[in-house]
Amino acid sequence: MITNTKMCVFNKDDKSKETRFVKHLIDKVFWDDSKGINLNRGYDGADDVNIFIPKDVNDFTKYVKPKQFEAYKNWTLKKGDIIVRGNVNEKEIKGIKDLATKYDDVFIITLVDDKDFGSYDMQHFEIRGK
Repeated sequence: MITNTKMCVFNKDDKSKETRFVKHLIDKVFWDDSKGINLNRGYDGADDVNIFIPKDVNDFTKYVKPKQFEAYKNWTLKKGDIIVRGNVNEKEIKGIKDLATKYDDVFIITLVDDKDFGSYDMQHFEIRGK
């Protein structure tokens, strides 16, 4: 699979008393986003992204399913987490506003699909976001 960038996933730490998100960098992804206009709301809410994360070229040794996720020990992919194109300096944030004011390509995950069929070099995650 062709890759074109890195991305950061900010996983929500559900066990913390305060809302916080912890960063994990994924080195090789295929990122395809679009900027659009919603006729009813203008520029707000019409942007979306499709991301493909190949399993054969990324380190999935610390990846766990969402119910096993513990901040600072491992990482996961789940709806509601925040994704950013490229590598960003922040290691922990309190919400999407911490990133949206500094970076252009910031999205919230709306779908995670584990494509674990076929040979290992075909297996990947498909992520969508708004």
